[in-house]
Amino acid sequence: MTWATGSAPELLWPGLHAIWGDNYKDWEPLWEKIWQKETTKLAFDKEQGLTGLGLAGIKGQGAPITYQDPFQGFQKEYVQLTYAMGTSVTAEMVFHEQYNYINKLPRMLARSMRQTEETVHWNHINNATSASFTGADGVALSSASHVLVNGATYANQPTTASDLTQAALEQAFIDISNYVDDQGLRINLKPVWLVVSTSDRFNAERILETKYAVGSADNDINPIEGKLKLLVVPWITDTDQWTLVTDVDNGFKSLWAWESKMDRDNDFNTKNLMMTCDMRFSSGWTDPHCAYISAGA
Repeated sequence: MTWATGSAPELLWPGLHAIWGDNYKDWEPLWEKIWQKETTKLAFDKEQGLTGLGLAGIKGQGAPITYQDPFQGFQKEYVQLTYAMGTSVTAEMVFHEQYNYINKLPRMLARSMRQTEETVHWNHINNATSASFTGADGVALSSASHVLVNGATYANQPTTASDLTQAALEQAFIDISNYVDDQGLRINLKPVWLVVSTSDRFNAERILETKYAVGSADNDINPIEGKLKLLVVPWITDTDQWTLVTDVDNGFKSLWAWESKMDRDNDFNTKNLMMTCDMRFSSGWTDPHCAYISAGA
């Protein structure tokens, strides 16, 4: 489609007091707080899991030492995708437009690309239980049956999905502290971020910033206070879903071939002004220990 004089005829005449609807404040960039951003030169990238070693056994006197081997684990593949959009304006519209509105189009394109980045990344959490969004171990991001290389399974979700409460967060901390690696050895992961929708913002603030037990007249302390950073995300679509993001290595990943770039030129044949933006990246998660997700009650 091409923007012509008939698309917005009011812009061709002087006398408008104001033009509105194109200059709202935006949210600060949010996805980069969670996703580990890296650059790539490849069309697709593979990340290979490898285990450590297991527990040592008792060696009898004069007996040989038992040897162990690490095992190859699961493989995660990131495939780069190009996201692009553009707009075009006729030469006549460029010439006759009275309010310098066309010069704002590059900013509008840039804004749309930034919002696309946010939408693509947060959709991994929006689809955390979807069988169409699976990780290296073949299951969804939030699952009660994530697979370890030794054949065991683990959950990165509560036994019963619950709304965000102090008690639910305390249990999440306990669950995360009991994680083991692919050989069954204990690992020390810490929750860093609490990600909530805008609907859960004030509930989350009460829980994270209250010194004593939330909603109680008792003098019990709130052990969650000060232990998490809060991230309120308007792109989270499930209003009572909440996510803890841990400090695991190789968790949420975003691999970029090139960042958003803009081009503008005039078409030789039509003389239309053409403006485009494009970016190429892939996103997802490698190690599902990166998240603990409750879908809400």
